[in-house]
Amino acid sequence: MLEQLWKEMLRISDYLLLTMQTEMFFVIYVLLGLSLLFLLLQPFVKFVIALEWSVFLTYIMAVILMFWLTSAMINVEDWRYVLYAIIIFSIILSIKRGLKLRTSKYKP
Repeated sequence: MLEQLWKEMLRISDYLLLTMQTEMFFVIYVLLGLSLLFLLLQPFVKFVIALEWSVFLTYIMAVILMFWLTSAMINVEDWRYVLYAIIIFSIILSIKRGLKLRTSKYKP
């Protein structure tokens, strides 16, 4: 079955390349990539929800949205500084979470 699916994908990609419909080719690859990522991430998200890691999920969503907004609104030549900001943000969240756990641990 996988071999037949692969042959069909090759046939479609050959047709798209021959007809020079690059936009359609791009849309199909993005759609396949999103579908694959969705299927790969779904068990992880269910696991994180089961552990009630709402801070972690919020952090991941904030980072992804920030990457999207940054790439959409600003022409960033060097992504290194965006990664530095994310690392600093992560450290601040970790310290805040650690202090919260430490103070709640020692409450009478």
